[in-house]
Amino acid sequence: MKRILFLFALFAVCCVQLPAQSFKYVYKGIEFKCKVEDGKVVIRGFDQKADRVVIPAQVTDKRGRNYSVAKLDLFAEVAGYQTSTVAIETGVEEIEDYCFNQFRKLNEVYIPNSITRIGEKAFNAKYMPARFNMPSTISETALKAGNTVYPYASASAENPLASIDLSVYGDGQQADVAEQGEEAVPQTVSITPGTSDVDYNIPSTGNQRNNTFCVIIANEQYKQKDTPNVKYAAQDGKTFQFYCQKTLGLPKENIRFATNASYLQMKSMLQWFQQVAEVYGGEANFIVYYSGHGIPDEKGNCKLVPADVSINDVDNAFSLKELYANLGQLTTNSVLLLVDACFSGNDRANVAAVDEQHRGIVREVRNEAVSGNVVVLTAASGTETALSYDEKAHGLFSYFLCKKLQETRGNVTIGDLYDYVKREVSRKSTVVYGKPQTPNVSFSGSMGNKWRSLSF
Repeated sequence: MKRILFLFALFAVCCVQLPAQSFKYVYKGIEFKCKVEDGKVVIRGFDQKADRVVIPAQVTDKRGRNYSVAKLDLFAEVAGYQTSTVAIETGVEEIEDYCFNQFRKLNEVYIPNSITRIGEKAFNAKYMPARFNMPSTISETALKAGNTVYPYASASAENPLASIDLSVYGDGQQADVAEQGEEAVPQTVSITPGTSDVDYNIPSTGNQRNNTFCVIIANEQYKQKDTPNVKYAAQDGKTFQFYCQKTLGLPKENIRFATNASYLQMKSMLQWFQQVAEVYGGEANFIVYYSGHGIPDEKGNCKLVPADVSINDVDNAFSLKELYANLGQLTTNSVLLLVDACFSGNDRANVAAVDEQHRGIVREVRNEAVSGNVVVLTAASGTETALSYDEKAHGLFSYFLCKKLQETRGNVTIGDLYDYVKREVSRKSTVVYGKPQTPNVSFSGSMGNKWRSLSF
């Protein structure tokens, strides 16, 4: 009897584990069917009536968990696709057998330089697209013949997506045009998050920084109604995570990443550094990246706002002073904090977040003391506003941070990074928004100018 009960229990467990997780993800106004396999996602279908489609390389499930898209397998959804143009984002690795075989109206395809396999008869010779836009590592002749193709994936190869305007896909928006006779006013065109130039062509360098550890907190959506959301914060964190892995060479297990983190979650993530420092000692390097709200209390002390805390509830926000002190006490080689937040009382859209009575907005904020081997780069100085960059769907500071990592392939000192970000952010904020945003650097007096020669 016991044996029968054991076998029944084992069978029940196996039945629970067998089904793979499936969910739907909306990207650029189009709903995609996603299935998780071995920790990555296979896209199994999308809205058949969509004309022009960008297939994402990253998706998020209902619990906020992020997944890389490894494969496209659309053959199970064979009937009725009206799609004429498909652009596959960089990062997708495989196109399965017969994937686009029954796309009868497909006219143009953009295949990225990350593809490592295109399966047998992925395209139908009878309905062959008129234009294949793809790196030279992929043979168009082999595709038309229905052969399986194994191109050499190379991030340095030409990327056909660079030549396409993704703003006209899905729910992309176009700039307003001034009527004749009216004075032309510069327009800021908002694009869909994940479609900026820094979201593509993320260099894969082969670097290995096994002793560098990173915490990424991207707080975009706040639970309290009196607290506005932070435009593009989630995408900021996601893109920076890709640069940490691909460009800087941090192992995946060396990164802790959370969107819309609660106070307790933020505290737990940062306490992880203490545990790592105890076993790595002076050999460890730490990076903290934060994108979200920042607030001052009535005395001007700067704090970061967890996603479950009201921007008016300064007492329950995360103290920068305490954070700096804790990180400064670690036995470590270096600590770099990157803070895309401001303490001005405005959100990224330059709109007052809350009123002065409840917020305790002050004319000046304290420059918190930094100790140990800690260097802090913040998005703005004093009570300036940390702005969004709608044309790139990122925070202004985060965009130029990633841009410098892209241009240098991660081989940049903190001094050169700061000089670049300060110059570009200051210029763009003045030209686009007509107001200053000046990134700032803080470091301990004992470090002197040594911080400038540090690298990631």
